[in-house]
Amino acid sequence: MNAFAKLVLLSTEIVNGQSGNSTLWQGADVVITSNAPIVEDGGFYPPPRYVLTAHASELSWLFEQVRNIFIEIDDYGFLKEEIFGRLGNTANRFLAKNSEADTDETLLAVMHEAFAIAEEIRDGEFAALMVTSGNQILDDLISESEKGGFLTVEETKAYFKDKGIIE
Repeated sequence: MNAFAKLVLLSTEIVNGQSGNSTLWQGADVVITSNAPIVEDGGFYPPPRYVLTAHASELSWLFEQVRNIFIEIDDYGFLKEEIFGRLGNTANRFLAKNSEADTDETLLAVMHEAFAIAEEIRDGEFAALMVTSGNQILDDLISESEKGGFLTVEETKAYFKDKGIIE
């Protein structure tokens, strides 16, 4: 089964209320938490990208599921910081614009970005920085106006309705 079919199955699980919970995600320079992080300056390694959400255990579950799908791609080890950094950025942008979003709405917004990443990888268009400083990823350098819009609950639902996942 290819990545797209697996992403469709995962999205369907979320829509059907079958998402899970997991221990909080901490990997690929992303930390998902429900408590405000304490960021210490001056360490050797830059601080990770934090996603602060009331849906932390569910979002951590989703990151694990997406990892299990993308781990099979070539160059996963090189691309994982960009992949999960983008997913973390998407979660943060979505939550900033939709503070009242429920768990499933948040998970589907992140899934939308997972589909975009899978398409870029399939089409040979996925880009990542070769060298970074301070945990920066390419997605951090792209202005909001250049990014495709799907950051509202309505736009996210419309995307999955078009895919036949939501009725």
